[in-house]
Amino acid sequence: MHIFGRPFHPKAFTSLIRMAWRSLWGDFSSERLQFTSLCANPEFLDRMRTYLSDVPQASVVDHRVTLVPWRDVRAEFASRLTGRGLELGALHLPMTMPPGASVRYVDRMSRADLRREYPSLRTIDLVETDIIADAETLATLPDASEDFIIASHLFEHLRNPIGSLLAWARVLRPGGLLYLVLPDKRATFDAHRVRTTLEHLILDFESPSAERDFEHYVDYARFVHHKQGREALDEARKLHDVGYSIHYHVYMPEDICHLVEWVSANVLPLDLVEGPLMAEGTMEFNVLVRKRP
Repeated sequence: MHIFGRPFHPKAFTSLIRMAWRSLWGDFSSERLQFTSLCANPEFLDRMRTYLSDVPQASVVDHRVTLVPWRDVRAEFASRLTGRGLELGALHLPMTMPPGASVRYVDRMSRADLRREYPSLRTIDLVETDIIADAETLATLPDASEDFIIASHLFEHLRNPIGSLLAWARVLRPGGLLYLVLPDKRATFDAHRVRTTLEHLILDFESPSAERDFEHYVDYARFVHHKQGREALDEARKLHDVGYSIHYHVYMPEDICHLVEWVSANVLPLDLVEGPLMAEGTMEFNVLVRKRP
């Protein structure tokens, strides 16, 4: 829906309209004063602008994704993988591998250490870590050593996605495949966060910034934990200080298409060979990228 040619999000706006209505026709004392004071508050006006914005948000239609009736899309994409490869950060949800493909699991610590670090994982059946490495860089792995890499629900957690794409491509053999599974922001708790622009990702690649990284925590505190003002800053610092693994960037399927196309044209030749594909009733989309021979 649009108002004055700008994207408008009725569900997010409903509570504001309800407050205005009650303040005019309901209990005239406290609620009218509350709404009047909110309208004079710069933070409130700034919040209003997020719902009447030139920046596409949750209601945008993405014409680059193929939506299909529910089926096991993961199995379809995994069936394209052959030889020896890696799965990054599989934890308790490893990809089911087809015959002819063998996989080693990469994480930043062992299974035992992961359980000690994260109490919520202590009773979950995690895969055993085969290779301890930073999944963002794979710095300890040799060049052109793998036939494929799987990164499921990992890409959105990366501070420097373009840098990680290049690191993963280094480890892939020519013609090797990168299988990405990502959450579509419109179907998750990220629905009201502003989708990450290509320009932002290029800046993260060319000029990394700890300060800009922290701004993602503020964004997360505002639009996922629904904090405002000083409370949002305090929440962001708390999440940052404990190393909480937020979605640094949020994507729609076409955003990944644009990213791969830019990397291919400007940094390293990559081919988007399949996807984005999304099954109805799911919140994730699937993409297959090839390192050009």
